[in-house]
Amino acid sequence: MSTIKDVAAYAGVSVATVSRVLNNKGPLSEKAIVKVNEAIEKLDYHPNILARSLASGKNNTIGVVISSFNDPFWSEIAQEIENAAREKGYHVLYSIAQEQMEQEVAALEELQTRQVSGIIYACGGDKKLTQQILQQCGVSLVSLINAMDGICSVISQDWKGGVLAARHLIAKGCERVVHVSGNLERELSANGRTYAFMEECKKRGIDCRLYENKAGNSASTDMLRKLINQVFYENPEMDGIFLSNDIMATLCISNAQSQGTRIPDELRIMGYDDIRISSLIYPSLTTIRQDFKLLAQGAVEMLLDQIEGREPSKLLEIPVELVERKTT
Repeated sequence: MSTIKDVAAYAGVSVATVSRVLNNKGPLSEKAIVKVNEAIEKLDYHPNILARSLASGKNNTIGVVISSFNDPFWSEIAQEIENAAREKGYHVLYSIAQEQMEQEVAALEELQTRQVSGIIYACGGDKKLTQQILQQCGVSLVSLINAMDGICSVISQDWKGGVLAARHLIAKGCERVVHVSGNLERELSANGRTYAFMEECKKRGIDCRLYENKAGNSASTDMLRKLINQVFYENPEMDGIFLSNDIMATLCISNAQSQGTRIPDELRIMGYDDIRISSLIYPSLTTIRQDFKLLAQGAVEMLLDQIEGREPSKLLEIPVELVERKTT
């Protein structure tokens, strides 16, 4: 493996010159920059990031606490965080915490022992307890998806998503509507989509029945399928259903098709998130799109504002939009 001394010798410059080129610091001639970059490419030199961070006192690594990589929503968010961080010259270190407080505390502690410069917290546990723990975090911090008092947060306009979903189903002629939410006992920003949907239905005089997915993101496919089966069994006359994520909506499509229910003629189905599979299934799913790219970019930029000494925003709300496809 090549060293910085090898690069300097090959380029015919000093080690200090190579260091200045790598860190883009100090006076440098164009000739020296070209020579050093040619040597780096020829020798396939890769800087020791840990050594550089110890020497400079700055670690260009951010940590991310996320609920799961198995859930397409979180994996797509994670990919966008990776992209946004890389564009800013930062690396990402992930830790998984499946909505269990002990895991979330352990994940935060682990990332801090890795000396990350800051942490993006993207989990949905107990809001009050989580907030207390996050406020004790020893590095710069941003809460993604869930707004936390006193902590810089980036969220989607979920209340608007709920209104859009209700108005769309009503405009399509739905009169007997069901909504399947997440676990409303957790004080999550995502609950806003449920409250707004129910309120809009009430204002329009539309009958709406509510079911909760008590297990939240930790629900297995079998648990979700059992819940959807219950919804269909208890509501044979429903003509519209809005689900709080696209995974549950795809299970609804499957259930309806297995019973011979015609979509959208007899039943209109809406999801939430617009994960990639939503446009690939048949019939393609009408849903409320969260902008994963803008959410990730907002969280990374807000975190780097703190790390680099700029005044960050306290709350950033990313717009959502209705994506109409074949299920409505």
